[in-house]
Amino acid sequence: MSSPTMTTIPEFLIRRFKELGVDEGFGIVGDFALKLFDRLSHHGFPILVTADEQGGAFAADAYARLKGFGVCAVTYSVGGFKVVNATAGAWAENVPLLIVSGAPGLAERKGDPLIHHRVKNFDTQLEVFKDVTIAQAVLINPLTITQEIDRVLAEMIATQRPGYIEIPRDMVDVPILDRDADLLIELPKVHPKRLELAVSEALELLTGAGDAVAIAGVIAVRRGLQKELLAFAENFEVPIATTSLSKGVIPETHPLALGVYMGAVSSEMVIQKVENAKPLISFGVLYADLVMGGFTDHLDRGQVIECTDTHVNIGFHSYQDVPLWAFLPALIKAASEAGYREYGHVAHKQYSFTALQGKGLSVERLMECVASFLNEKIRLLVDPGDCLFGSIELPAQSLMLASAYYATMGYAVPAALGAAKADPSRRPMVLVGDGAFLMTGLELLSAAFHGVKPIVIVVDNEGYGTQRPMADGPFNNIPALRSEELPRAFGVGVGLLCHTEHELHAALSRATQTDDLFIIHACVPRGQYSPGLVRLTSALKNRI
Repeated sequence: MSSPTMTTIPEFLIRRFKELGVDEGFGIVGDFALKLFDRLSHHGFPILVTADEQGGAFAADAYARLKGFGVCAVTYSVGGFKVVNATAGAWAENVPLLIVSGAPGLAERKGDPLIHHRVKNFDTQLEVFKDVTIAQAVLINPLTITQEIDRVLAEMIATQRPGYIEIPRDMVDVPILDRDADLLIELPKVHPKRLELAVSEALELLTGAGDAVAIAGVIAVRRGLQKELLAFAENFEVPIATTSLSKGVIPETHPLALGVYMGAVSSEMVIQKVENAKPLISFGVLYADLVMGGFTDHLDRGQVIECTDTHVNIGFHSYQDVPLWAFLPALIKAASEAGYREYGHVAHKQYSFTALQGKGLSVERLMECVASFLNEKIRLLVDPGDCLFGSIELPAQSLMLASAYYATMGYAVPAALGAAKADPSRRPMVLVGDGAFLMTGLELLSAAFHGVKPIVIVVDNEGYGTQRPMADGPFNNIPALRSEELPRAFGVGVGLLCHTEHELHAALSRATQTDDLFIIHACVPRGQYSPGLVRLTSALKNRI
């Protein structure tokens, strides 16, 4: 009988990470995680240091949105509790983000001592993360550790939710029983007969009279169905819209791309196309308030073919165990065999920008200027607020990253690091408000330290501008920051201050022609809002 193969926790974790296509993590070390970080680095899995733990988690979240899995590593409590917010955002927006936390050693816990970073009980951090992750494990039994790791990773990917692994520091080098089996991931199950019936009914509706439109949602992105979405649009010649969480999943310069549907926030053309569709087919759309423009959508559910991660609803028929990952390819195959065609291409707005000499900036004109510089080599990252509302008509040519439903401020700047590491072929361009930039702007130094040099446009409207139309007061005022001066403090990059259209256009021209870190401080007068935000506030007022 051969002896069992042994390994260690860091070695086994790295093997699984590499199998998932993950080459690095993000985070900040501490004494309870020092040995773990050292062994991970020694075995070829670096943890890229960020300015703050939350920044590391946002970077790992962005990495996961593009690679399918992301890792944030922290120390116990003072590090772990800092990433709870980012983990909650990953849960809300279906991101498989793994939090790996160091912890006090098992031996040093004997006698229940008051060890630094401890809060209440030694398992308090674990209890907190149980509420914001799908699976958790504390690695203490050498005989079952590899199974526990696989259980957490498999459940994360199967459900597209975050997970949590805690490693006591005296377990890092302990030999553990290896596991030769592949990581077994059980996707949502399929009922073959129901799948056949759902495809047949959907195809019948799509081939009937009317003007069909599709909406690609976030679950389609998380399940890696980008190619299938494009194939559906082209096979059926059906225009396809996205949500703010899936913007750019198909290039928005494609003839069949409609743009973002976000209820009243969207342009009248998009609203008319989507809300008058017969039928409307939605692929993995998250029907959340912010995604649907504060529920200002007007969708006839009787005319919707709703495809989710587990089932398909057609009108008032429900086909359980017909998940999107199986339904969409089957529908495309059926359409190809039927030779189906619906109707032609969508007319696209042509993006060009002529700066008006001496003309001050507005959010609308700022976005038009940005649009004229977008191409397939740029990835948009957008913070919540008027940057998000103003960006919905930008022609993204790759998946835009944003905390578009959970809406945590400060996401986009640190996410630029994770996005560039996950996809080095595209340069991050960040749209961030002055309030959000105060929260995480220093992460740009971390990005530059790791070789990532994004273009960052700080849209400065003198405070929390998105909230002013709802309720204004001193609580919306924040300290002014000369963000364009930060590159001098960083010792790297270029900072430019812009008050006019001409200055902004010149700044973006310069930024897109070099590989330097650029911070463009774009000053928009207080009270200037994007057309999308104006449409939204108007629609919400009409409800009252």
